[in-house]
Amino acid sequence: MKMYDSLKDVVQESLQRSKANPTAPGGAKGYNASMLNDAVEELEKFVADRIGRLKAAVRESAAVLASEAQHAEQVIDGLKTNIAALETKLRQSEDTSRSKEVAKQKTEEELTVKIQALAAKLRETEKIVREKDVIIQGLEQNTNIRIHDLENQLKAKEMLLVSRSREVIDLKSQMNRLKNGIKEMSSFFNQSEVLRTVDGQDNSAVSPKGDAKTREENPASARTRGKPIASPAPAAAQEDVSPEFFKHLTIELTQTIGPMASLIVRDHVNALGETVENFPKVRVKELLDTVSAEISDEKFKNGFRERLSQIDREL
Repeated sequence: MKMYDSLKDVVQESLQRSKANPTAPGGAKGYNASMLNDAVEELEKFVADRIGRLKAAVRESAAVLASEAQHAEQVIDGLKTNIAALETKLRQSEDTSRSKEVAKQKTEEELTVKIQALAAKLRETEKIVREKDVIIQGLEQNTNIRIHDLENQLKAKEMLLVSRSREVIDLKSQMNRLKNGIKEMSSFFNQSEVLRTVDGQDNSAVSPKGDAKTREENPASARTRGKPIASPAPAAAQEDVSPEFFKHLTIELTQTIGPMASLIVRDHVNALGETVENFPKVRVKELLDTVSAEISDEKFKNGFRERLSQIDREL
């Protein structure tokens, strides 16, 4: 393109020169021909130079193109290598993905089977639980009925025990009254015996000489008749049990027959005509016999008596 432009410029310049001198003489024509030849030679030189330059530029361009083509081939080879590696990785990824998909499907199938089995087991368990709930509700109803019956029986027994306690208290009062009457009668009989003894002594002391001698010889008898006869000295006070004994007795009996033990102990003490506050030691065996009669099991009864006997010895 550059060479074409240069040739165009030279030709246009020559034409302009020939147009500028159209009427030149014959000498001028020779001169123009010589100039035209020179111009042609210059043009040839210029064209040759330009062609040389173009060839050099073409060679340089060819070298550059060859280098670029080689680089492009290297790049293409690298790209082909990368593409091959990527295709290999892609195939591996696809294989891995397919394997994972197969494993996923297999896992899903296994989980589905397990879930179905668990759901069936859960339904069976729920059915069993519902059945057990029905049974438990029935048992609770029966238990509530039995508890109600036992509470009624307990109330009836408590009322019976209260009635029995009142009867025992009444019997105790009667026994105390009888006891006091017997004591009074015993005291009266003792005084009568003393009087009879004193009268017998006075009669045996009377002499044939008359009453005056008797009075002189027995001044003590006269004094005795003029004064009331003193009652015999009361027996020594009996020793009572310690309050700790009844505490241990109540605890042991509660562990054996239940919470009514304290009431039972007090009833038996009252039935013996005694009190918990003043209970003689000599009657402990009698109390243990009556209280242990409330225990139906012989093994428990014997153990109860042995423990209480040991406690009584320690206290």
